[in-house]
Amino acid sequence: MTPKAKETGASKPSATPPPAETAPKPAAGAGAAGAPRADGAEGSRQRGAQLRRLLATGDWAAMVAALCAATAATSSANVATLFWAVLFSPVWVLVVKLHGLYDHDHRRIRHSTLDELPALVSASALGTLALDGLLALTPAGALSPSTAILVGVLVFAGTFVARGSLRFLWQRLTGVATGLVIGPAESADRVSRRISTHPEARLRLAGYLAPEGEKSAAAGLPRLGSIADISRIAQEHSVERVIVTEQEMSESAAERLIEECKAAGLGLTFLPQHYGLLGPGIELNRLAELPVLDFRFSDPPRSTVAMKRAMDAVLSALVLVLFSPLMAAITALILIDSGRPVLFRQLRAGKDGKPFTMIKFRTMVADAEERLAELVDLNELEEPAFKIPDDPRVTRVGRFLRRTSLDELPQLINVLGGSMSLVGPRPEEEAIVALYDERQRARLAVKPGVTGPMQVYGRSDLTFEERLAMERDYLDNLSIASDLAILLRTPGAIVRGEGAY
Repeated sequence: MTPKAKETGASKPSATPPPAETAPKPAAGAGAAGAPRADGAEGSRQRGAQLRRLLATGDWAAMVAALCAATAATSSANVATLFWAVLFSPVWVLVVKLHGLYDHDHRRIRHSTLDELPALVSASALGTLALDGLLALTPAGALSPSTAILVGVLVFAGTFVARGSLRFLWQRLTGVATGLVIGPAESADRVSRRISTHPEARLRLAGYLAPEGEKSAAAGLPRLGSIADISRIAQEHSVERVIVTEQEMSESAAERLIEECKAAGLGLTFLPQHYGLLGPGIELNRLAELPVLDFRFSDPPRSTVAMKRAMDAVLSALVLVLFSPLMAAITALILIDSGRPVLFRQLRAGKDGKPFTMIKFRTMVADAEERLAELVDLNELEEPAFKIPDDPRVTRVGRFLRRTSLDELPQLINVLGGSMSLVGPRPEEEAIVALYDERQRARLAVKPGVTGPMQVYGRSDLTFEERLAMERDYLDNLSIASDLAILLRTPGAIVRGEGAY
């Protein structure tokens, strides 16, 4: 379950650019292109190679384990088949490599095992077919269809678990990388907030580079100098990745910076100009040497919508049955702590703004809605959202339920009935939706969800615009894979408890 559908229904609620043509100054001991061979970058390069080898070993071990398990579970496989299968098992690592699954950790600013789900499904199918084809050339012969399917399922599950576990242990042992932002304080703040809501980025910002004349300062980030000092600062702070938010940098200055970072082995991430227009529903393609951005504007395919509804019905029914003893215990706790009613019901805006009655366990005093005016004036809100970190209306049991998101278990009844989905934008109160402008109403294009992008990336600590941007990302790329990724990320968000109130 997720954070936090309040009884109130409310959600939680320019600097001068650096000189465009200034290029970084080469430091002593610079590489071929004038860039320093910083310890941080060199260490990052070595750790990247070590992680790739570790992941490859884990992938191979997952395939061997899948073959052994399938051999033990089926009568059609024997020791001879297992011998030849293990002998050819490195082909699985080759298939994973061809899917590019060893290269993303070092190249991308943000990457997690959950992002690999679609590619792992494809690799598992192709890897099993490749292995079965090689076995057909041996005296043992090919696997039976049932055994091959079992191997494919087991290798997918084993590889996913192995990769997630290895990355978790690796990150705990090696720590986070150090990053540096180039751009004004306002942009540095924005990047810092995004990184804080995406822990899988595994990045700690040392500071930002901006001109001396800039008056504003980034909250929590020190100004370390100007872009001309990047070589020295990268060495001093063992920087491994540079994030460029500067919009006025010329093409020639950008090319020089790219060469500096390339020679130093630094990861480099550019925020494109007008990035607010470049939503996730675009693809980067090429016309010969010309890079082009293709925008796609279409509703989700009917097959995706049908599969999403089927998943909602099956999983919500299953969880309701499995958690029924827990829900009975919560009912008893609420009755003992604050009496009736146990459930809280409120009209919320559903798909296309159509109202529906959302239900959840009551976590506030019975007259919470009447007391809302004492705490918040909806007509004075700067944005159509608000948050009350220490809401005095929350009961003792309610605080625990909110912190663990157990209060939202009854929303699965809404999912089963079809008014909500397991994954989607957070359901909002009608009074708040009435304050939306046309752009903000776009979040009502699908059914609201029990969990969603807002709930797994920041919860109530997000501003409304940050939340809207994440929900736009979800809407523009709606798929079963993205729903599964959010569902799998939800328990981690609940455990971290950030923004849960």
